[in-house]
Amino acid sequence: MARAEEVCTMPEQEREPEETCSGGPSKGSEAKAKKSRSSRSSRAGLLFPVSRVDRQLRRGRFAERFGARAPVYLAAVLQWVTHKTMDVAGKISKKSKQQRISPSHLQTAVQKSSALRQLLRGGVPRRRGRAVPQRQRVASRSRKKTTKSKKRCPTQRAAPLPVPLLL
Repeated sequence: MARAEEVCTMPEQEREPEETCSGGPSKGSEAKAKKSRSSRSSRAGLLFPVSRVDRQLRRGRFAERFGARAPVYLAAVLQWVTHKTMDVAGKISKKSKQQRISPSHLQTAVQKSSALRQLLRGGVPRRRGRAVPQRQRVASRSRKKTTKSKKRCPTQRAAPLPVPLLL
C-alpha cells in the first residue's frame, strides 16, 4: 500500500474538479471526437476483412440474425486456415527447391496436415491440373522389372455404382 501512496502525489484539494453535466463537454465526448476511426479488423488484430465477412454473411441469408462477434470469429478462422495452409505449402515448395507455391503444393499441404485434412474433408477442389506429385524416389539399387500380370480374384468385386434417384 505504500506504493499506492507514492503514485498519488497531488492532494485531493489541488486537483481540478471534474466538470458536471451542466458545465460543458465531458471528457468522454472529447475522447470520442479525437479518437481516429479504426476498422473492425484492426481492432480485432486480424488481417482478413471483418466487414467483408459480415457483408457476405448478411447477403448469404445463412441465418435471420447473428451476433456482432460472428464475423470477427469467422474472419479469424479463415485467417488461421489460410496461414496454416500457406505455411505448410511454403515448406513443401522450399523442399522441392521452387520459389513459387503451386496448386499441387497446396494440395499436398492439405493431405499432409491432419487438421487441414479433417477440416476440408477430402481435399482442395482441383481444376484441370496435373495430379498431385508422388514423393520422388531416392536412387536405390537397380531392380529387374518383372512382367507379372496381376489378376483380380473372383471374390474381389468392385463396389456397385450408385443409382441416381429419379423424382
